[in-house]
Amino acid sequence: MTAHSPPRRWSDDLDGIRWLPRLIDKAKMDSGGALGAYLFGHSPIDRALLERLGVTTAQFAAIVAASPDDAAVLSALRARGFDDARVRRWSDRLPAPYQVFIRIIDVDDGYVAPSAFVGLFLKAFRAVEHGLMSFVRRISPAP
Repeated sequence: MTAHSPPRRWSDDLDGIRWLPRLIDKAKMDSGGALGAYLFGHSPIDRALLERLGVTTAQFAAIVAASPDDAAVLSALRARGFDDARVRRWSDRLPAPYQVFIRIIDVDDGYVAPSAFVGLFLKAFRAVEHGLMSFVRRISPAP
């Protein structure tokens, strides 16, 4: 991840836990002041994973800040204790409840090419994206 690259793709995993690498990247982007329009801890997918890991957004951010790499983040989370089987079940099912969001995220981040309709939607969305995400952060604080 570079300063201007998106977080890792939703499907990237860390020891079988999808979304965790993306969440780590967003925590790093947030602490470095480079989060931009991305949500960290506010999105329904972030919230679902954080809840299953048994940490708040602030606790997760502190773990990431104190860890030299992904393996150390996972080790610190495991040391706190979470139900590994529950997290893996959630990870295995991840695409199903969030299909529309995941498709939009993949296109917006440049991981897949947009269809004509999605391309038009994203063009309109990008015009209001930063303001909309700021509004979401204000009305829905990260847990």
